[in-house]
Amino acid sequence: MGLLRKWIFDNWLLKLMALLISFLLWAGYTSEPFVEVGYNAPLEFFNIPPQLEIAGDLPAQLHVRIRGRAVVLRRVTPSDLAISVDLSGAHEGAMLVKISPSQIQLPPAAELVRVSPAEIQIQLVPRAPSPAH
Repeated sequence: MGLLRKWIFDNWLLKLMALLISFLLWAGYTSEPFVEVGYNAPLEFFNIPPQLEIAGDLPAQLHVRIRGRAVVLRRVTPSDLAISVDLSGAHEGAMLVKISPSQIQLPPAAELVRVSPAEIQIQLVPRAPSPAH
């Protein structure tokens, strides 16, 4: 019992100050309001089959709205929100790609509200053979 009492009450002033600082940090963080912010995030394609290429015009960016604490979203830049589309199972022709939250790299403690457009049309055509040197 004496050991427990010593462990609790030794340096009690430092422990009380640590508790007070922790409380103030927690109170400051939780009092920060939630905000909703829109960004134009870059659209990236990867794992394109080697025999295919993307044809036509595609948007370079999509509009993304995210929600989170103001202190977190204040530091976010559009390049932090890259939208990655995996085309590993793609085949020749037109395909509709739906943008899901798992394809968007979000900062911690932020949630996706909306992506616009939520789906994009991609046209894949055979890659033109490169001329022999």
